[in-house]
Amino acid sequence: MLTKISILVSAVLMYSNLLAQNYQAPLFSYDSLLNISYGSATNFSGENENLFFDLYKPKSDGNCKRPLVILIHGGAWVAGSKEDADLVFMSRYFAKRGYVVANMNYRMGMHKPTNWSLYALCDPSLFSPCAYISDSAEVYRANYRAMQDTKGLIRLMKERSAIDSTDIDNVFLVGESAGGFIALQTALMTNEFQKPSNCNGISNAPIPDPDFSQYNCSSLVTNFERPDLGSVEGTLHLNGYDASVKGVGNFFGGILDISLLNNSTNNPFLYLYHQGSDIIVHYNYGKLLGRTSYECFAAVNLCQPYYFYPNAFGSKGIQNALTNIGNTNFYSDIVENYEYQNDCFDNGHAIDFISTRLGTMNSHFADIIGISGNNPSTNCETFVENEQELAAPFPNPVQFILHLPASSERKLIFNSMGKLILESTEKDIDCSHLQPGLYIIQIGNRFFRFTKI
Repeated sequence: MLTKISILVSAVLMYSNLLAQNYQAPLFSYDSLLNISYGSATNFSGENENLFFDLYKPKSDGNCKRPLVILIHGGAWVAGSKEDADLVFMSRYFAKRGYVVANMNYRMGMHKPTNWSLYALCDPSLFSPCAYISDSAEVYRANYRAMQDTKGLIRLMKERSAIDSTDIDNVFLVGESAGGFIALQTALMTNEFQKPSNCNGISNAPIPDPDFSQYNCSSLVTNFERPDLGSVEGTLHLNGYDASVKGVGNFFGGILDISLLNNSTNNPFLYLYHQGSDIIVHYNYGKLLGRTSYECFAAVNLCQPYYFYPNAFGSKGIQNALTNIGNTNFYSDIVENYEYQNDCFDNGHAIDFISTRLGTMNSHFADIIGISGNNPSTNCETFVENEQELAAPFPNPVQFILHLPASSERKLIFNSMGKLILESTEKDIDCSHLQPGLYIIQIGNRFFRFTKI
């Protein structure tokens, strides 16, 4: 009996290991489509801001249910973009391994203080003037707006899952620095009672010091009202899909409210990377940008501190909190290289070996995806009750005329990047003018693939 049980356990483990091997090797080339609009929303200064993402897809993978990764850049909520080198590298990394990747921009910007001037010995490349803020509420509000944008993009990507061949049950967020804060809050803040109080309507921000205009921080801001920011879900793509995710990759970001780990209705897997030498986000617990102010320059008083930033928990602090509540659904990748004052310029606010860290994180993602039943070799198998009703277009591949099921329904043809190419109600469609490649045709609420040769 014990032998039979051992054989069964071994077989299950072997099957899980085989599934986990999917999505780990760089097997594919990829296509990218840049600057896709996913809506607009009101930014910190009361202006309507258009939002965009870049889409990366593997080529010739033959997978009907690709996992989805959404990437979120850093930059202290005032800088950075989806074009940052790390984010582009990650986009290509995941697409080559069979993921669909949405690399996003989000609303940035925060109100600045009044009565301010940069100390004479401050180096603006180390102490960014645009990072000075009027009060700590600005960080909470900036992170909240970015979270709303991210939830909207998640819902949009789930809505278009048939076009992109994605698996809505295997969505992952990966963020650097501020992007890590945004990713964690997006995954964990799922109820209205979790909304920070300073994301309700609060007093107006002060008129910023004119010196900020020379750094292009606030020169165009004329509206200093801070209204209620609305629901945790935001207003983008409220289409019936939820914004839940299976996992989060946090690269040297953190969390502002540690109680989210207790109160979330979700329990996503968390990958936590941080270096102890990080001077921007303390890897355990401390004031954001605090080490630059109170440790690195404390002895010589060269630069004024970033007074108004709140305290936050970095990856090690999150690890400790999860351990204390008995949550083991995480992997902690902590580099213990903290030295008081001796590591201020070691660039600890970065990934030391990006391919190694991505590989470690992705091995866990791939494991989760495999256990969920996602297997590229069987993802495209379908079972239909009425083959006449769901008859596929033919011939496939097609060179000239594509014959469709007899139906008066509207037919929509999209290219492999999800762009609408053709719309028709005809039974037969002339495809001779299409470029060779993979296409998706939507007939009512049904989707089919065909290849143009």
